[in-house]
Amino acid sequence: MKQPMKNKLILITGAAMCFALAPITRAQTVDGSVLYTPNVNLSTISQNGFAGYVGGVFLTSFNYFPEVNALGFADPTGAPLTDSHVVSLFDNSNGNALLASVTVPAGNAAPLIDGYRWVQLPSTVNLTYNNYYIILAQVGQDNNADIWGNNIANTAPDGTPSNVPGANASNGQITWSGQYVNSQQGYEFSRDGVYSSDANPADFNRAGGTDDIYSAPNLGFNVIPAPEPGSVALLGVGAALFAGLALKRKANKRSA
Repeated sequence: MKQPMKNKLILITGAAMCFALAPITRAQTVDGSVLYTPNVNLSTISQNGFAGYVGGVFLTSFNYFPEVNALGFADPTGAPLTDSHVVSLFDNSNGNALLASVTVPAGNAAPLIDGYRWVQLPSTVNLTYNNYYIILAQVGQDNNADIWGNNIANTAPDGTPSNVPGANASNGQITWSGQYVNSQQGYEFSRDGVYSSDANPADFNRAGGTDDIYSAPNLGFNVIPAPEPGSVALLGVGAALFAGLALKRKANKRSA
């Protein structure tokens, strides 16, 4: 065999092996995505009086590299929160290792977006595809003065076509984002409510349902904090002051 032909065959074989070993292409999470959206008004359903930590366990999508840079706590009425609430994210497939934790403050300082008050993480947390995670929120302070809802669920099967990666799964009280969870038919079992009397991962208990979650916590991607009205007013005053100073300097230069 001639040397050039031999080299060409080696290159072709090597390229074929690289393509065979390369992972399936997976997309990044779209800006503004959230783990789930309640299809019910959380303020009108029967309220859960549990004191401790509630949330859910979920299996991430096989088609995305889910990214999280904000955690949220439910505020379906939009009223200022009476208490602060710790919201935490754990890697359930890795010994329940803590990945991120924030305190959603009392009051209305945290931006309210789609019924949840959000706190930005210091840096983005990259979740592993096809991996289990747990999200929990602290509830029950001041006799559950803050309304957050209860365990909400879908009726399996969700009905999402199995050949549509990233599609939303919804057949009841929840719309799951297929960018975060495996929303294909047959994977409803991979989502369940979780509760604990404390924040110790060893004490987590599953609600024992299917396709459900306690609706207090949520997680999202690139949630941009919206300034409070008072902050907007201050920004306006600041802009006016800077504009006035600029005009004054311009006038001084002309008269000099």
